[in-house]
Amino acid sequence: MIRSFLGMGDRGGEATVIEGLDSVSCSNPPPRIQISTLYMKTWCNACKQEGYIAPQGPRWPGTGPNGEQWALSGDINICGCTPPPVFFAQRNMSMKFSAEDAARLTGKAVAGASIGTAFAAGYDEQVLTTGDHFTIVGYPYFIETSAGAVHSGRVDARGLLPRVFTDAAASYTVYWGEEALIQEGWNNAE
Repeated sequence: MIRSFLGMGDRGGEATVIEGLDSVSCSNPPPRIQISTLYMKTWCNACKQEGYIAPQGPRWPGTGPNGEQWALSGDINICGCTPPPVFFAQRNMSMKFSAEDAARLTGKAVAGASIGTAFAAGYDEQVLTTGDHFTIVGYPYFIETSAGAVHSGRVDARGLLPRVFTDAAASYTVYWGEEALIQEGWNNAE
């Protein structure tokens, strides 16, 4: 499992991180952003409330210069929304966990389904869709991994496609719209 550090400007649905550390930044990939820690300020356009980043999932011990633990992709926004928005970040500043590490850090057993799919896979990725002049909600997609696994359906209200888990680094292809609908195995139910 790989969890990227969250930073100012990162989003979770309609929530945006609006606070970061002046003294800690990352520019891989560009642009340079200020890295955030837990409990830093957020703004949610859905409920029109200020909120904060709350922990969700495993993390290695360690804190920023403000004494708070690092905010990571997969942490949640505490605002007026139910369910809470989940933040997503993708940068080359991250924490990596094996299934055993994740189980130990979260207090969950390593055996089988008790640790869940997210902890059992070595890699995960999730596409966040955005559109400047049109809505993406309900748009058809079809994901095919290099190993042959497929995920299909329609973009959800948060603009997220399902998280794709693999045991090793792998690639996948996303088909959109009409291209998605003609793929063998496309299913609107997912």
